[in-house]
Amino acid sequence: MPMYVSLVKFTQQGLSTMKDKGVERAETVKKNAQACGGKLMQAYYCLGQYDVVAIWEFPDNRAAMKAAVLNAALGHIEINTMPAVDREEWKHILQETLST
Repeated sequence: MPMYVSLVKFTQQGLSTMKDKGVERAETVKKNAQACGGKLMQAYYCLGQYDVVAIWEFPDNRAAMKAAVLNAALGHIEINTMPAVDREEWKHILQETLST
């Protein structure tokens, strides 16, 4: 299944309600993705420009986009999701593209 990476920032609303709703919302994000056919592979909470980096599996771009919209609509996060390929697939792409 295709892989995706989401770069997530908490909104001011998300930060101000973190204590009371943070864990519940994290579960809602996961369930929204599952409803779109996705699976959360891993989430890393970070310092710096982004608050969370999440690794997902989705059946296609459409499903990933649906999940991103559903989760952003909750109001507590801003999310940028992008397709990703692993190192082996990248090597095959390079070989196919650059071989002479």
